[in-house]
Amino acid sequence: MIDPVEALESKEIKKLHEIAIEEFRPRGRKYDENADMPEENIKYLFENGWLSTTLPKEMGGKGSNLDTDDPSTYLQALRVLARGCSGTAHCYQVHNHTAWALHDMGTEDQIERYIKPMFDRPFLAAFVGSEAKRRHMYMMNTTATKTDGGYIVRGEKNYATNGPMMGFAIIFTAIKGIEDYMDNHLMVIIEPDMKGVSMDLDWYRPAGMRCASSPVITLNDVHIEDRNVLGEPGTYPKSRLQGKYHLGFTANYLGTAEGMYDWYVDYVGKRGKSSDGIVQMRTGEMKIQLRAAEALFHDAIRAWKTKSVVEAELISIAAKSVAAQVAFELSHKIIHCAGSTAMFDEFPLNRYIRDLETHVLHAGHDRSAQIIGQSEFSEDFDSTLQR
Repeated sequence: MIDPVEALESKEIKKLHEIAIEEFRPRGRKYDENADMPEENIKYLFENGWLSTTLPKEMGGKGSNLDTDDPSTYLQALRVLARGCSGTAHCYQVHNHTAWALHDMGTEDQIERYIKPMFDRPFLAAFVGSEAKRRHMYMMNTTATKTDGGYIVRGEKNYATNGPMMGFAIIFTAIKGIEDYMDNHLMVIIEPDMKGVSMDLDWYRPAGMRCASSPVITLNDVHIEDRNVLGEPGTYPKSRLQGKYHLGFTANYLGTAEGMYDWYVDYVGKRGKSSDGIVQMRTGEMKIQLRAAEALFHDAIRAWKTKSVVEAELISIAAKSVAAQVAFELSHKIIHCAGSTAMFDEFPLNRYIRDLETHVLHAGHDRSAQIIGQSEFSEDFDSTLQR
């Protein structure tokens, strides 16, 4: 197994960290102005093989995901990307998770049509489950009605990350007429130019994570052929694949906090504040918190190779929750130590904070703690859930 520390110290991860800080971070303000996709960043990731990180080496990918002997590289890459640009890191995360899922669950025809082109041109894939008024992560309002040769899909999905650069998306639906989500949950593959598919690119205007453009997708009686159905009904919840994505969020929260902290240390040092006793104490507290979050993150990665799936999921939930809490606490301490001028637009601090405040809301941390509590009392729980 490639250990997370070994991966973090590799030449390719160190180079990616350098690019994220020196090139991706300075471009962030420009992307934020109009919530534009980070196209230059995505092009770099494509040209250097990072958009196929989770795909097998024999296809030309880097062969890194939690199911391979390298569970670390794709997560450490995500982490160092977030040090420079949280939004770009999230685009990378969603794309690579989608590629991983489609490769592992797709047919030979689907791999030929959707995975292999990833090596030829830069485009992004999307995994879209989110909906307004969704009752449960696996209970969809978007419906799929069986018809000859496929399904008719109707509904509205939101937070479709990578929408403006989307080559295809895996959409979660519910088969009409079947009540149990373990049997009605259906994944279908759509393309943006299919009849009945439309995107509202102006909808996504959050405070932070603005370059991770995530529009609304409307599906108005879209005909999906059988060849674009991914897996069998219920495949996704039964496969527990959702539980393997906890660490993607963990890596982003931790990396963003580290990028913010490293910038802060340089900033206060150059302004002669490093001899202030209170600043020293707060800085020491922050470093301790970051080291603790990193240790749990690494422990969680290793757990996928040393423990049961459910144990690994629970440790990953804990790592995600700790990384989020540490990121929040650091942002408040940094503001007080660095002072108000540090929040000016010429500096990246306000972007780090806005990205964290927005992105951490994607995972329901009260539910995370509840799931771990349920496991402690031997109650029924589902450790694949994000919220």
